Amino acid sequence: MSTVPHAVPLCLVINGPSAAGKSTLTTAIQDRAETPLLRFGLDELFRMVPDHWGGGLPGARHSDLGFRYEAVEGAEGAEGTEGVRRIRTGPDGMVMLEAMNAAVVAMLRTGQGVIVDGQAFEPEANRDLEARLAVLGQEGVAAVAIVELRTDDRDLTERQRRHEHPAGLSLFHNSRPPQSPHPDLVIDTTGRDAAHVADLLWDWLVAFYPAAATGTRARIE
Repeated sequence: MSTVPHAVPLCLVINGPSAAGKSTLTTAIQDRAETPLLRFGLDELFRMVPDHWGGGLPGARHSDLGFRYEAVEGAEGAEGTEGVRRIRTGPDGMVMLEAMNAAVVAMLRTGQGVIVDGQAFEPEANRDLEARLAVLGQEGVAAVAIVELRTDDRDLTERQRRHEHPAGLSLFHNSRPPQSPHPDLVIDTTGRDAAHVADLLWDWLVAFYPAAATGTRARIE
């Protein structure tokens, strides 16, 4: 890891299964940072999706084109859960994910820092974002860091019971390959409270991107 020499905008991508603590960690980093970091991730995107494309209504007529929850056949959830579930992304949904990636890049090109609070478990969309961010890094336009949160199934199951998403979604995520093949930092959140995880990431982030703590910014021409 090398320190970013000047305060180009930061793009911090925080990945991991549902209920791993991504949103709580995002808020903690936003609160500590002395430079503004906008949150834009999967939950923000889903709030923009029309109900009939997001399965938000009974019999949503276009959820097969957008996003819908479905059971994973042959997979059992832990006792007290509804079983393992996944989000199925249709062709319109993939376009929406690509639009999210383009929006992240657009914000960074204006000089605005961003925390990507979770990507979809869609390899094509994740590769697209990383390719776009790699170009920004090569051009010296943004400082990019990708963080992966890991948690064991037992901890995830307990957290999922208190989570707004359907039970079992986190267990499906935990069975999939990591969203990024080469994250810059991996944090295992199993058995750790949110403050401890935030401390771990913050210490690493300040070493990588000192402007997070100093507030020093450089204008992008």
